[in-house]
Amino acid sequence: MDDTMARRACGAFQYYTCTRLPVRHAFTTKRGGVSTGACESMNLGFGRGDDPENVRRNYHILADALSIPYERITMTKQVHRDAVTVVTEETVGMGLTQPMAWESDALVTNLPNTPLAGFYADCVVTLLYDPVSHSCGVCHAGWRGTALGILPKTVDTMAAALGAQRDSLIAVIGPSIGVCCFETDADVPEAMEAQMGAQVQPFIREKGPKFHVDLQGINAMLLQSAGVRAENIVNSGLCTYCHSDEFWSHRVTKGERGVQAGIICLSSTEGEKRFK
Repeated sequence: MDDTMARRACGAFQYYTCTRLPVRHAFTTKRGGVSTGACESMNLGFGRGDDPENVRRNYHILADALSIPYERITMTKQVHRDAVTVVTEETVGMGLTQPMAWESDALVTNLPNTPLAGFYADCVVTLLYDPVSHSCGVCHAGWRGTALGILPKTVDTMAAALGAQRDSLIAVIGPSIGVCCFETDADVPEAMEAQMGAQVQPFIREKGPKFHVDLQGINAMLLQSAGVRAENIVNSGLCTYCHSDEFWSHRVTKGERGVQAGIICLSSTEGEKRFK
């Protein structure tokens, strides 16, 4: 785990933060909620067969712990593609207090007190914050989204639509399946190389008939290619498969699971106090 990452708790609710992000944020774990069964206990996904009321109660626990407004939490609808959506006042609350009306794996905004949520249970969720433009984003990337370049497209959208400065932008790659455990057949690296070219080859390791793919490393490389400074990129280094006692891993559970969320929320002023 990167030394800027910290495990935190508010009662039974457990989550991770990064000292590089001076705004309210969290990478949740599966601990500290009210869900039961395969989704026990801090499930934040409405599409997992969980009681919707339990999911809403979990969001209230999260909102109280982070001091963020429940009614303004705005969600991605993840389809493993490369759409990036700018959240406006009219779309605040999408997926929680408004019916979901988009298919978008990444959200960006400069609205204060508007938490953005992306979901993971092996996939890479990255939180982004630019202190110059006071804008933020959340991006979900599985291997397909990674190959489509959704993370650099999120940076591009923040720059074009919100005035984000690439050389001041901070990006934190959250818990996700690591190269240690993301074992695939040849079709995955072949598809990624076909889409991205030779730049991904250093992140693919051949092990007998199988391959191990470093999605965290590829996304860090893509952030640099988008103009984000290397020193402003944090790779949490947390593997959801290795730490399946704390996180749901899609591979470990064979799909019988809840989901975690990466959450980021701006304050109403540009002078953010360091998040505690």
